[in-house]
Parts: sequence; C-alpha cells; structure tokens
Amino acid sequence: MSKRKKKKRLLDSRFYRVYFALVAVALIAIVIGTLWLNGALRDYESAQPVHAAEIVARLFEDGDYDALYALDTSAAALSDGDKDFYVQSMTALAQGKRVAWSEAFSANADERRYAVTLDGDKFATFTLVPSGQTTRRGNRLWQLGQVTTNVALKEPESTPTPEAPQPTPTPQPEVRTCVITAPKGYTVTVDGVALNADNARLTEKPMFEEGFLPADVPVPVMVEYAYDTPSPLPEVAVKDEIGGLAPVSHHEDRTYTWNCARREDTGVKQQFAEAVLALGEKLAKFTSQDASKSAVLKDCAEDSPAEQIFENLSNQYYTRHSSISFKDEAISEFHVLSDDCFTCHVSFNFVMKTSHGELTYPTEYTFCIVREKDKGKLYNLLIY
Repeated sequence: MSKRKKKKRLLDSRFYRVYFALVAVALIAIVIGTLWLNGALRDYESAQPVHAAEIVARLFEDGDYDALYALDTSAAALSDGDKDFYVQSMTALAQGKRVAWSEAFSANADERRYAVTLDGDKFATFTLVPSGQTTRRGNRLWQLGQVTTNVALKEPESTPTPEAPQPTPTPQPEVRTCVITAPKGYTVTVDGVALNADNARLTEKPMFEEGFLPADVPVPVMVEYAYDTPSPLPEVAVKDEIGGLAPVSHHEDRTYTWNCARREDTGVKQQFAEAVLALGEKLAKFTSQDASKSAVLKDCAEDSPAEQIFENLSNQYYTRHSSISFKDEAISEFHVLSDDCFTCHVSFNFVMKTSHGELTYPTEYTFCIVREKDKGKLYNLLIY
C-alpha cells in the first residue's frame, strides 16, 4: 500500500514567508510615511499668516471698534483720546457698508501687509510680523504688528463757553510766511523779490531717499525757501537754470505753500511713455496673479532693489476675480538723471471684477529706469 503524499502549504515555502514579511514592512512604512506627511502639511498650513490676518480682519467685519481702539495707532489722534467718541464715530462710519480685506504689497519679507476697505474705499491697514515662535516642525508663527485706520472723524460738538468782551485791539498788518520748494539752481521770487541763501531754510533736500537711485547717479536736490510778506496774495515765480519760467503748483491744503518740480524731459517721455505704462500695468497684474513672477523679473535690472523686491514678494493671497481693467491712466515727472538713468511717475485705477462687484484700487508708482544691454530695465520703485 503506497503512502499518501502530504500537501505542501504556501507558508511552508521560505520564499513566501520572506515575501509576505517584506510586504507587511512596506505597508507599515507607507502608513507611517502618510501619517508623517499629513502632520507636516497640517503644521505648515497652521503657520500661514492668513490665519492670524483673519483674526484681525474679523474685528473690522464684526465692527468691534472697542477692541480696535487699543490696537489702532491713529486712534488717539483721531479721537483726541476719547474712546467712546472713537467707537461711536467708527461704528457710524461703517454702518451699512461692506467690509473687505486683502493682502497688499510689502517690500519687507518679514512683514505681511493687509488693506481693509469699506465699499471699495480705503479704510485701514494692518501688518503681521513674526512672533519669534515656531511650530513643532520649525514653521514660524505670525502675530499682529500694528493697525492704522485712514479716516477723518467729525469732531464732537460742544457748547461754547461765553467769553467776556475784550477790548478791540489795534489792527496790525498780518505777516504771512511763504514756503516755496524748488530744484537747486532755480531762481525763486516773491512779489518780485529774488530769494537767496539767507531765505533758504533747507538747502539739501533730496528728491529721493538714499539707495533709491544707482550709486553712480547723483540724487537731485531741492531747496526750501521761507519768506515773510504782508501781501494777502503774494505772487510767486520760479525760473530754471536757463531763465525759462517753470510751472509752480500751489499746495491745496496749505494756503502759503508752493512747490516747483524739475522740468520734465518731454523727449524721453514721448519715447518711453508707452513702455513705462505697460510696465506699471504688468506690476499690478502680478499682484492679482494675472502676470507671472518670471515675467516681472525679466523687466528688472540684474542685482537691483526691484529684482530683490519681486523675488521676495508673494501674491498668494490675491483677491479672486473674473477680469481686470485699467482706468484713468497717467504718466508724468520724466526726469533724466544721467545718460543711463531716468525716473518717472505712473498712476491709474486698477479695477477687478469680483463676485461682489467691481473693486477699484488707486495705484501709483515712481520708477527708476536704467539702461542694461541697450534695454530699459526697472532698477527701483516706490509704491503709494
């Protein structure tokens, strides 16, 4: 009688025992790796500045001006230290208006700036700065830097205290101090009197802050004159270096203050106006993610402050929109500072069409343009 052969099981094979052991190890590694990755992503997301920004923005959305009073750097000046007046006035100002907020431009990599609007009009700004603390995985956390509102509050009415009658003073001729700012080398006259160094109270007033222009380009200097006159309507005139009359603008908020800008180079303006306006629009499009960072960097000079600004600038928290447009475009103040450098000013209204309607962002830039490989490149900029 023959012996019956015993059936061999799968796990009796050394190969399959090793195989299944490796599969089990791999599955455990996948589970551990997935848990670690999920933890890392949650940690990174929890450190994003937008979470801290939402907490501050909620104070505006909820109209919590009692809490904002302690945070607003302009509160004391707006209300003359009267907290109740501040809260009542701000509440009335925002009544029935739509509050919106979005990230704004900041050239500082250690600062996040946000703009708050009421029905699309500028209302306040607030900033976030690193708190000095980090998450368990080393992502830095953010905290409130400062809040500043941009409004003018109506002064509270008060009952005037009756004053005792005073004797009528003898009329004295009123002396008015005229303040005129003009480029160095220009001639300033008030009622036909030419002003000189004795009238100059500020002789070296640079048009731009240090570092705005390339190191080899001299900064244009302005001179601020002060002149006392009894004339109620003084006649102010300014002539440039060659004796031509230069346009003088009267400060709309200061009765006896005038300003004379450097004469604009119309030839350079005609040559570069279209390109400068296109550059300004491209920078605005970058902030709304309608232009790429690489496209903007192509227009920046190598190793320039402008290149550094846009290398560090994030447009991640842009306002969602369906279309954009530009209105009221204007270019001005074309000044040639050297054979390879000029400055100019660009302004327009940047309009976004969103699900809440059209949002308008008044935009102004001052550009410093340099020649690089026979092409005009952006060296630096000011944003207003």
